[in-house]
Amino acid sequence: MIDFGRRDATLLLASTGPRELPADISRVRAAFPIPRGYPQAMTTRDNGIFAANGQQMIMRGVCIPDVAWIAQRQDEQMGFFDHRLFSAASAWGCDIMRLSVMPAIWRALGEAHVLRTLDAAVAYARRAGIYLSICWHGIGFPPTDRYKRLVDVTHGPLFDTTTNEMRRFWQTIAQRYARDNVVAYFELFNEPQFIHPNGSLATEHTPQMWEDFRDWAENMVDDIRIIAPNKPIAVGGLQFAYDLSFAAEAPLRRPNIIYCTHPYPDSNWRVPWSRAFLGPRERLPVVVSEWGWDTTAHPEHAMQGGTDRYRMEIMNVMDRAAMGWQAWCFNHTFTPALLADTDYNPSPDFGAFVRLMLIMRKRAALGMRTH
Repeated sequence: MIDFGRRDATLLLASTGPRELPADISRVRAAFPIPRGYPQAMTTRDNGIFAANGQQMIMRGVCIPDVAWIAQRQDEQMGFFDHRLFSAASAWGCDIMRLSVMPAIWRALGEAHVLRTLDAAVAYARRAGIYLSICWHGIGFPPTDRYKRLVDVTHGPLFDTTTNEMRRFWQTIAQRYARDNVVAYFELFNEPQFIHPNGSLATEHTPQMWEDFRDWAENMVDDIRIIAPNKPIAVGGLQFAYDLSFAAEAPLRRPNIIYCTHPYPDSNWRVPWSRAFLGPRERLPVVVSEWGWDTTAHPEHAMQGGTDRYRMEIMNVMDRAAMGWQAWCFNHTFTPALLADTDYNPSPDFGAFVRLMLIMRKRAALGMRTH
């Protein structure tokens, strides 16, 4: 662990400097009333997430793929990053948006570009009354520094990273957003998945694998907390963040931790929902930081049990367990795609369903008529 000491940590907090507002900030439109007191600092207590006023926060929304990449491209193929993205998310009824930063994009486009993009996102979100989470979008197993291989023709291996690089990223993010309550929490690492030395993915995870990941995560949390002592930090389960079964008995030995699960239709082939996240939810603060389906990579019929009604089952489960969620993803290119185009029209099946679910729950929370 890097020990900055109290004096150095104070200097880091004081060195963030002013942020430049986007030129189109005034064009953001909040479609729903902004909650009184927004934005509030959040903390965990028992198995819940609470705002400073004591309200339990069950936030629902969408995931944004790598925002710095989109902002750098600004084209019809990748999508656009500007006021329209946040106005549309508000119109969909989002309480929260999950912003991803891929390791390769952090390196290729540079810290300055990524931070400018995140600063703009915070400004847009503040005007729309939406919370944000920031996610280091890696896939693999940090304790062994082995990562899933996915190579982009321009930026190279998207998920390759190191513990030192992640530490640098999170200390930079913590320095910038420790005291900004629009950023509700930091999501430490997107999808933990053990990878064997030969590059094959583990099909079964063990308690020792979880403990190794937990120990790594605790060290990273300690490094972040030197700078951002009060910000909640989210940690995913094993098997691409789906399986939290070991976390119930061996949680992180640190306060203010949120646990993430990614229950896609094909996730429960080995561990059922009851063990992967519903059981842990009874003892831990659990959010669904990704879920969704499409007709190819994650078809609904791939769910164990032969059901083609994954959408209603996962929605009912999340409602009954009072779990917040973010659907992947609010884009027309990255799949499963919630959008049909760059005008933020919903895709005809997945997107239309999620938009309806978000609006219904938003209106219910605000006591508004649904017709």
